[in-house]
Order: sequence, then structure tokens, then C-alpha cells
Amino acid sequence: MRNIKYVHPIPGRIIPPHIVECLNESPSRSGFYNWLLAFKGDIMTWDSVEDDLEKYDVVHVNMSPVDMTIVPEIRRKLKDSSTMLVLNNDHVCEYWQNWNLDPFRYNQIQRLGDMVFGTEENQVSHMIDGAFCMPHPTNTRALKRFSVLDEHKRNGAGLIYHWWNPQTHLAYLALEKARKALGLETTAVYGYKSSHDPSKQWVQTLFDEVHEMTDFPKFIQKVGQERFIYDPNGYHTYGRNGVEAACIGLPVIGSNRVGSYKRLFPEMVCDPYNADQTRVLMEALKNEEWVQEQLDYAHQEVDYYSWEKSKERFIKNLEVCEDRGGYLWNQ
Repeated sequence: MRNIKYVHPIPGRIIPPHIVECLNESPSRSGFYNWLLAFKGDIMTWDSVEDDLEKYDVVHVNMSPVDMTIVPEIRRKLKDSSTMLVLNNDHVCEYWQNWNLDPFRYNQIQRLGDMVFGTEENQVSHMIDGAFCMPHPTNTRALKRFSVLDEHKRNGAGLIYHWWNPQTHLAYLALEKARKALGLETTAVYGYKSSHDPSKQWVQTLFDEVHEMTDFPKFIQKVGQERFIYDPNGYHTYGRNGVEAACIGLPVIGSNRVGSYKRLFPEMVCDPYNADQTRVLMEALKNEEWVQEQLDYAHQEVDYYSWEKSKERFIKNLEVCEDRGGYLWNQ
């Protein structure tokens, strides 16, 4: 495989502490920073790398509203260099309107990239022509070695909470419909942020446990104790939680709008707002043989997201972009 010298520049004079903590986690969470880990690249502040960009094969920027501010300057400095400017968006497309960003400006930023990609097909369909769909990598090899001891397992359900699509009210109602059928002893919320939940005044009474956002090793150790996780995500996303669940052998009743759930747990997805469909799937968890079949399939397919497979896709698409002339192709 072709070797890539990779850098991820970020605006500002320091690398934010939460990013440093994320990069030092073991095991590491899925998501954007796994490109950096997979390519054994550098993460640099803009001030420290702006005059050394051409030392790298790839300069990769995540198009968040904060990070995309340095894209025009990177393009100006690179001009027609052989160094490739790679831009990606990993924000759900339903949330773009909250950026207060002119859609024309967003397209202009994309056109400065030599390679542009998103992580989920519906998201990519709203990006410029020629954008690729590549979900972020996961260190599947490491996560597959993770396990929770049987004595720590419990007959509980874990709700995956997303601050950008806060859902506790309807999720509670769906879980209550399944609680008696499955004899569930506990229901818990994971990744909770009360500041974004319109139902926050009731959450403590609706669920047995509420776990605020924490580092990934603590999260995966705790959520791995559950009988299954429930993720009625109403937005379209590639879904790192599905990848992580498949690695550790944790069943998921998930939304049919999430790419990883559709790929890894195709028989365990349904409309996130249909409680009857959700209840049928949850009651199917009583069939242990069927559940194991779903887990075996997910465990086999999850290496689609591995560092190795992700790097292969990245390099293949990069070479397509090199052949078509980089950013000039889409001017």
C-alpha cells in the first residue's frame, strides 16, 4: 500500500485538551481522528505548520465551521502543489442549517479541496459533484479484543443519546413497551447532555441511570454491560456506535437512517419513530440463537471500517482525484 505523509492542521495556537485526551484514549473511539492514527500522521496547530505544508502528501481538514476558516489560506499556500488538500464533512446534513452558514459559501469551500468526502450517503448527496462517501475508520482489531466479563453483564437496555438530535421522551416510551416483554431490570442513558434535552426535567424519573458524556474507555466498559443498546437516531449519520457495538458483540436495535446499523445489523433496524416496529425487534431479542446470528454477521462485516480497509479506500479515491487534476477538476 502506498505510504502517505499526513497532517491535520487545526486553527489556533494550541491543540485543544479534549482532542489530546481523545487521541490518548485506549482503546480509541471511532471517528475522524482515526485517519490521523491510521496514517500515523501529525496533528499541528496552523501557526506551526503553515509554512511546511508541502512536506506532506495530504493536508486533511474537517469542515466544521471553526476548522473551515483555514481552508482558503491552505489553498492559497499550496497553489498547484502536489500536496493534496483533503476536506471532509462528518456533520449530519440535518444539522447544517444550524451553522448559520450561507450554502453558497459552503460549496465554495468544498471546491478548494483536491479531494472532498462525507461519511454518509445522504450527506454526500448534498455536497458538490465528485465528493466521495467514506465513513471514518475504527481500530477494529483493538476493539475486537475488548470484552466485558459475564458476571458484569446485566439485563438492561442502554439508550444512546445524541446532543445534536436529543431524544429521551419517545425513547422512554419505546423502551417501556419492551421492558415487560423482556423482563428488563434497568434502562440507562449514555452520552447525556442535559443542556440540549428539552425533556431534561423528567429524565431522572424516566430512566434508572443517566450517564453524562465521558471518555471512551469508561463509556465502552459501562455500555458493554447492557443486554442491548437502543439508538433511535432520527438523523442520517454513518454511526460510530454501530461499529463499536459490532466489535464488542453488543446487540443494537437501531435507526434505519444510520449507515453502520444498516450495514452491520440489517435485521435489527427500523424507523426510529415507529414504536411498534421497535417493540417487535426488541421482543425478538428473546431468541438467543437469532441474536447470536446477528452478532456473528456484524462481527464478520465490521472490518469494512478497519484502519486497513479505510486507508485503501482513501488512497484509491485520492489517486482518482490526482488523475482528474485535484481541485481544478471542479472549478
